[in-house]
Amino acid sequence: MASAIIVLTGTAQAQPIEPTIDLSDASYPVVITPTRLRQSLADVPASVTIITADTLRRYGINRIEEALRMVPGMAVSKSTGNEFRINFHGTNAFSPRRLNVLIDGVSAYMPAFSQVQWSLLPVVLDDVERIEVIRGPDSSSYGPNSMMAVVNILTKHPKDVERGLVSVTTGSQGLLEGTARLATTWGSTSVRATVSSRHDHGYDRSSSISNGRDGTSLNRFNLRALQDLGGGSSLDMQAAYVGGTLENGIGDNFQATPPDRQLNSTVFSSRWTKSLSSVHEVQVNVSHAATTAKQQWLSCWPQAAYWPEVYELYQSNPRLVNDILAGRPPTGGSARDMELLGIIIPRLISQGGLQASLAMTTCGQGNQDGSESRSQVEVQDTFVVSDQLRFVAGLGLRHQRASSETYFGGAVSNNVQWVFGHAEYRPLEWLTANVGGYGESNSLSGSTFAPRLAFNARLSEHQTIRAVVSKGTRTPDLFEERANWSYTVRDLSVPIDGSTTGRLFTAAQAKSGLASEQIWSRELGYLLMLRRIGLTLDARVFDDRLSRLISERLVATDFSPDNSGSVRLTGAELQLNWDLSDRWSSWASYGYLLNREASHIEETVQYSRHSGALGVSLALSDAWRTSVAHYMASGDGVHELRYSRTDLTIAHAFALGTQPGSASLTLSYLGTPSVNTYQDGPRYFTSTYNRQFSIHGQVRVAF
Repeated sequence: MASAIIVLTGTAQAQPIEPTIDLSDASYPVVITPTRLRQSLADVPASVTIITADTLRRYGINRIEEALRMVPGMAVSKSTGNEFRINFHGTNAFSPRRLNVLIDGVSAYMPAFSQVQWSLLPVVLDDVERIEVIRGPDSSSYGPNSMMAVVNILTKHPKDVERGLVSVTTGSQGLLEGTARLATTWGSTSVRATVSSRHDHGYDRSSSISNGRDGTSLNRFNLRALQDLGGGSSLDMQAAYVGGTLENGIGDNFQATPPDRQLNSTVFSSRWTKSLSSVHEVQVNVSHAATTAKQQWLSCWPQAAYWPEVYELYQSNPRLVNDILAGRPPTGGSARDMELLGIIIPRLISQGGLQASLAMTTCGQGNQDGSESRSQVEVQDTFVVSDQLRFVAGLGLRHQRASSETYFGGAVSNNVQWVFGHAEYRPLEWLTANVGGYGESNSLSGSTFAPRLAFNARLSEHQTIRAVVSKGTRTPDLFEERANWSYTVRDLSVPIDGSTTGRLFTAAQAKSGLASEQIWSRELGYLLMLRRIGLTLDARVFDDRLSRLISERLVATDFSPDNSGSVRLTGAELQLNWDLSDRWSSWASYGYLLNREASHIEETVQYSRHSGALGVSLALSDAWRTSVAHYMASGDGVHELRYSRTDLTIAHAFALGTQPGSASLTLSYLGTPSVNTYQDGPRYFTSTYNRQFSIHGQVRVAF
């Protein structure tokens, strides 16, 4: 289909095998995710959105994050120029952790802070074949952290790209991006290599970031090689690197220099596939991902913030320290607390009192440096028992590690083991049952199990309905379980007790013992596919109950995560794809969401009752095409602003000698050029563009 959003799935972690029964028919294509089994779309137990490479170019989209605005129910917020906060169905937006992202089956989810660093995704947009989004829990297939949804970014096979490609994109906000790709084949081995460099200056202004200091400067390299080993075996290998600078405007309230982050990320993966027969396949996946961050800045705190007595008192009784800072008489506390007060208060008086003491500062280098890594191996077995029964099963092992003087006081690690399985059973020609589950044992946070049960019934040649009950989970991350959070500042301009190294009094330590977050999701779906007129319609209603949520915002002055959070999400989603003719194509998506019974205000921070998108594309001739798209979200969260954007893209295909090329120009109108990011209670910060209109253009030449 040449359309923008297609309601079907494609290859994920597994390579398809040829089953004894061919389920493709005139109405429904064959798909393989979200169950890891090759299935007819009519039998898949989920709602799935796919955004193709043609769509990304046709509508002038130059970031994966922006493409996700097409997905019904997806909440996308750009809090700073280099930080996207993306959640399916919103909820907590401080550090979105309930969405998993795969790149060719390898998770980009890092273990230290349970988050996807969108700016560091090791993929170049020109290499993307399509983006598949499983809308709903898929922990039964991909484990914890696939709690709310899964985004699967599938890249192009080296055999399916041009021998060479050069593209340049430039536009508003200082955007400049260049990409070069080479591909070749040697015998049974196909290889492609891509390099890319992207720079922009982010927002123009921010109420919490000096002069809107949130620019991005990143370089990427990606290498993919596929080799046919013969005898039904193949090997798919990838290596990727991302490195550069993310500008950051604020590290603490006493900073003298900005705390920009220097980042380096590497990913290595390989997938060996062996077809034992036409109905039996084995696959072994091995991967390693590592990220290092260097973030340092000059900070000038009051000298008293480094006194060891203040540190000890804060750890024992933070209320007493807060009383002193507020100018209130400190009362209560243990005998040791009183002893410490007997040292601190005379010392403050000797410096002229509280206000005079706060003015006596010392400057030094603070840091939020750190590294994290994950190494894993997984074995998967797919087998077709009969025309009625097929299954996939496997097991895996992962080692996770994080190291940071500031966040962990050193290094922490854990081991994760898992098993999974999924079976498709067809007792009747028109009825399919899907049952699956994923069990995991985590050396820090215990065990979890996520099941899924679904029934799909074909009403006619072109219609099917589905009923799905599934559970999703999110495992507490290493920071939530093992944080030892304090700031050591070096090279102090005024030594403290004779030392040029000091430790700030604010510190926090995790209590551990947290349980996994969970969601129970119930869905009723309807699929209509009329290929004769180019129409695909997917609709669903859902009732999601989230519990045991870790909702609190984790800060050094109040680090007390627990599992007391809960919220209920109900609503409906619709996506439509319609190829009106050979020249016209269109798509639409809409999500209606009710966020109810939230136990914490944090679970309502990112929430839009109404959200959606609409796109129309027209081929004016063989060489010219124009496309219009509109994106909106009602912005009903705490301090959240309404979002609306309209894009007009004009594209032209040309030949540079004998080499094919294309040029496109996209003009965007942003209805509200500002975004509010919730801090706590009545506080929020605002990032703003100076102009509502922006423009960017791209030129691509293949050879």
